[in-house]
Amino acid sequence: MITRLRVPVILLCLNCLINPRPVFSQTYGFIDGKILNSNTKEPVSFATVKLKSNQLGIYANANGDFKISNNPEFQNDSVIISCIGFKQYSVAIKDMKLNLVNKILLNPLVYGLGEVKVKGSRKKLSSSTIISRAILNIKNNYPKNAFSYIAYYRDYQKKEENYINLNEAIIQTLDKGFPSESISNRYRLLNFRKNMEFPRMDISPFYDQSDVSYENSLNKNIPEADLGDQNGNELFVLRVHDALRNFDTRSFSYIETFSKDFLYYHDFSEPSKVLNDNLELYKITFRGKPRMTGFLYLITGAIYIQPKDYSIHKIEYTCSYQQNGKATKRMFNVEIEYGYEKYIGSPMHLKYVSFNNIFNVVDTTDKSYFRIGNISWGPGALSVLNTAKPNLVIWFNHNVDSASAVRKENYTVLLKSHGKDIAVKIDEIKLVSDAIIQIKLKEPKNIWNMRDSCTVNIKNLKDIHGNILNKRKTIELYQYRELFVQEYNKTLPFTDSCYMQYLPLEQNCIS
Repeated sequence: MITRLRVPVILLCLNCLINPRPVFSQTYGFIDGKILNSNTKEPVSFATVKLKSNQLGIYANANGDFKISNNPEFQNDSVIISCIGFKQYSVAIKDMKLNLVNKILLNPLVYGLGEVKVKGSRKKLSSSTIISRAILNIKNNYPKNAFSYIAYYRDYQKKEENYINLNEAIIQTLDKGFPSESISNRYRLLNFRKNMEFPRMDISPFYDQSDVSYENSLNKNIPEADLGDQNGNELFVLRVHDALRNFDTRSFSYIETFSKDFLYYHDFSEPSKVLNDNLELYKITFRGKPRMTGFLYLITGAIYIQPKDYSIHKIEYTCSYQQNGKATKRMFNVEIEYGYEKYIGSPMHLKYVSFNNIFNVVDTTDKSYFRIGNISWGPGALSVLNTAKPNLVIWFNHNVDSASAVRKENYTVLLKSHGKDIAVKIDEIKLVSDAIIQIKLKEPKNIWNMRDSCTVNIKNLKDIHGNILNKRKTIELYQYRELFVQEYNKTLPFTDSCYMQYLPLEQNCIS
C-alpha cells in the first residue's frame, strides 16, 4: 500500500540512541539544545550529535531538538554536531547552559561547481545525467547479499508543538538484499513500549480511503490523499516510503517507481557541492513538474549524490498544498539518509528514514455536535386496523434548519422484509417544532410486522447554525514515524523468536 494523492488522480525529538550504551540519565537532569540553519534560522532535522571522548551519539529530532544528560562524566567532553551540507560544529559541554535551550547555529557549506565534468573528459554533466547514473548504480552501491540491522523506532502524533502518543520500539530487520523486493523482508520486534511521559489520546491506527464518507468514521484521513495503513502497522507504512530500498517498485507520489519515474516527474537545479564531514557530495534540488502535480500541490526536495561512485546518500522530499505558487501547508515529508557501512566504496546502508503526514480525525470528545436524540412511531401510526397514516417522529438536540428539514430527498426510510430492505415512500415531511420532524409514510403492507426493523437515513440536514447532522469537530494532527539504525549484522541469541505481522506494533509478539 502506498501514499496516493487524490486530486488530480496521479500515482502519489525526542531523542534516540545510536549507541547501545545509555546516554540519558534521570539523575542529573538534561542539557537542551536546538540546531538551526544560521542563514534561515530554520531547524536542521536529524543532525548527528556525538560526544567526542565518550563515543556516544544521538540524532536531533525533526525540529532540531536534542537532549544530553548533565552527567559529571561528560563535563570535560565536547559535543560535535554534523549534518550533510553544514559545517561541523563543536562546543564544550561545560560551556552549554543548563537551564536554557542552547541554540546552535550550523553554517551551510554549499559551493557552486561551475561545470561538473567527468575526469579526463570535457563533457559537462547535467543534473539529470548525474541522477540517471546514480539510479543505474543502485544495484552496485547497495547491498546485494542478505544483511540485517537493529534500529530504534518511534511513532507519535504532533499537534502544533505538542507530542502525543509516543510509542517506541527496538526492531530487527532481516533484509534479503537490494536485488529482492523489500516486501520479502522480515522483522522482529525486540522491545516495545508506550511512553507514558507524553499525553495519550485515543486515535485509530487506520486510515480511510477516498471513497469512504468521513462524517461518521473514527479513522484518520488525509485531505486530498490516500494512505495504505498496512493494517495499522506504522513501521510498515514507514518502510514503504523508503524510495531507495524500493527503487524498483512503486513507493509514493510523485517519486512513484524511483528508477523509472523520478527523472520524468521533476525539474532539477544545477548541482552544487556540499560536504558530509569531509566527504564531497553533489546536492541537486528539485521541484515537481506542474503538469504532473497540477496546481493543488507543490513538490520540493533535494537529492545528495557522491560524484565518484554515484551513490545516493540522502533524499529530502516534501509535498505541500499550494496557492498562487506558494506552499500553504505541508501534506507529507520524507527524509532518507544512507551512508557507507565501513569505508568509502563499501556497500551503502540505511542510517535513518522518516515519514510524516498531515491527517484529520474526528474529535471523540465533541459531545455538542448536531445529532438525533430519538426516533419513534407517532401516536396511532401503527393502529391494528391501519386507520391512521403511519408516521415517524424524530427529535434532534439542536433547532433544525427549516429549508433542509422538509426536503424529501434528504430522507430514506427502510423496512426489512424477508431479509431485504424495502424503501418506504414518503408522503409528507413536517417541521412540527424547532427541533422535531414528522415523516408521514405511504403505508406498505404488513408495516405492523416490520416496524421493529425500521431504519432512517438522513443526509444534508443542517441545524440553524449550519452544522451538518452527525458531523463532529475534527482535529488536525501530524503523524510521525522514524527509524534510526544502530548496528548492522549483529547476531542475537533468541529463546523465543517470532516475525512481525501486519498488525499494530502493540499487538505483535516480542522476540
